[in-house]
Amino acid sequence: MPSSRALLLVPLLGLGLVLAEVQEEVFRPQVELLRKDKRVVAWVSGEEGSLFYADYGDLHVGELRELSRERARVGDREFFLDGGSAVEEGLEAGERVEVAFNPNLQREGLPYLMRLRRAGEGKAERYLRLVLYDPKGVEVRLGEEVEARGPLGVVERGGGEALFLSGGGARFLEEEGYLLLDPRPGEVWLAQGAVRVKGSRLRYRNETGEALVEGPLEVQREGERPLRGRAGGLRYLLDEDRLWLLGGVEFVQGGRTTKAERALLQEKEGYAYLYGGVESRDERGFVRGERVRYALRTGEVVVLLQVQGEFRE
Repeated sequence: MPSSRALLLVPLLGLGLVLAEVQEEVFRPQVELLRKDKRVVAWVSGEEGSLFYADYGDLHVGELRELSRERARVGDREFFLDGGSAVEEGLEAGERVEVAFNPNLQREGLPYLMRLRRAGEGKAERYLRLVLYDPKGVEVRLGEEVEARGPLGVVERGGGEALFLSGGGARFLEEEGYLLLDPRPGEVWLAQGAVRVKGSRLRYRNETGEALVEGPLEVQREGERPLRGRAGGLRYLLDEDRLWLLGGVEFVQGGRTTKAERALLQEKEGYAYLYGGVESRDERGFVRGERVRYALRTGEVVVLLQVQGEFRE
């Protein structure tokens, strides 16, 4: 391991991992997920402080009997947890779950729990976790149009494929031979064209092609009339190349404030389509409707369904 860069390079044939050598012998390892004809790629810069690490585990499916911050019992087996263990939210005793664990890393005779989630239909015998950390930001490309960035990325294979992007960090403890993983909500950016959205975490599931960004979100678009906004969350559908802002969408641009329940961004066209109780106000009055076309460059609105309004001379 080249400790000067804190970068662990692991060649994994057939798993989409690419090690690319660039100037000054800096390596930029990347991992790729394929969905139909679309690609999801994540990579680190390979510069000082960046890390790329792969570890393997086994899979076990059974009934969740106990779950605490330090231990889990699934069927007749027990596992220990720490802050780097990925646990699906809302799990309750009695549910059928799938646990990925490292049998070679033990504490008090218990193997380490890497991931715990509700059991799906997919079956696999092995689990692979790829950890990417970069103080400058792990880069992610979702298809051709959408990019994301955040300090810590985790890619999972086994019983399904997923990618997670968050704040926090990771470092390899050489003496213990152990990866210390510390995912936390943080500053995660997603961009489509000139529109940039800041949230706290991104989750992508390759079996559905759906990426979710947790809010509250900050939305911005630079230009002659800069746009600033907010939303409760973001949903991106890779197959359809559709990016939705959800839950209390608000755009502020050039003296105009526009609110809606949700918005479909069509950055290539230069528009957003707003739905659900849309209201747009400026110093001259307001306009309302159930479906509104919003010009991202200027902030102009056109009501397409159920128009109402009031204007002052």
